[in-house]
Amino acid sequence: MPLVLRSAGVLFFSYAAFAGAGMPTAYLTALVAPTFGLLTGSSEWLVMLPIVLASNLLAMLGLEYGWRYAAIVLSPAMLLAPLVLAMLLPRQELFTVNLPWDEHAMNWVLLHGLVGLLGVLLALYVDRVRQRNASAAAAARDAA
Repeated sequence: MPLVLRSAGVLFFSYAAFAGAGMPTAYLTALVAPTFGLLTGSSEWLVMLPIVLASNLLAMLGLEYGWRYAAIVLSPAMLLAPLVLAMLLPRQELFTVNLPWDEHAMNWVLLHGLVGLLGVLLALYVDRVRQRNASAAAAARDAA
């Protein structure tokens, strides 16, 4: 599986874990899933692991502290911060490093930004459905 899809999948499952089981599970998924990628991944995954871990954990932090509508902007912005830094800093002589994404860095950033936005919207949708079901159940209980 290409690195970019593996990374985006880990990110999406972190948001899905939040929507399904809450914040502790989202943090656990964001922390553990990338490290499991070392079992079947290439050495390129090991090079990208710190960037993937940092961006995923920052995305979950933005989701937690900006929960509800501020998270739509905050979580993807915090997600993209390490990716953009990793894209821009190697262009300077002091930080020159060859990352496996050199040719496709902008594709990584755009895909992860889109996945982050969709993940937050998924979490908001699941939360909204749960609220509606809870209020409908409370209204039915009160009517009975």
